[in-house]
Amino acid sequence: MLAHAQIIEHKKGNTITLGSAVKIVKQGEKEEHAYEIVGSAEADMQQRKISHLSPLGASMMGKKKGETFEFETPKGKQKYKIVSVS
Repeated sequence: MLAHAQIIEHKKGNTITLGSAVKIVKQGEKEEHAYEIVGSAEADMQQRKISHLSPLGASMMGKKKGETFEFETPKGKQKYKIVSVS
């Protein structure tokens, strides 16, 4: 794994990429959820770090503040709105 590792510098912007800190809200709710988008080896839900390859992380990649997205869960499709990206 280390032999193929690359350092990725997160560039501040309004598009979600690896390293982005994101706040989202589920459609129809008011409670915001904050996550950091990380590589799969760094993912840790207790620290609110989600992999860019997870269903939630993958569905947010490339999106911008204000956009909506959806992803499949065991309970069906869930829709969210991106509140902020940093």
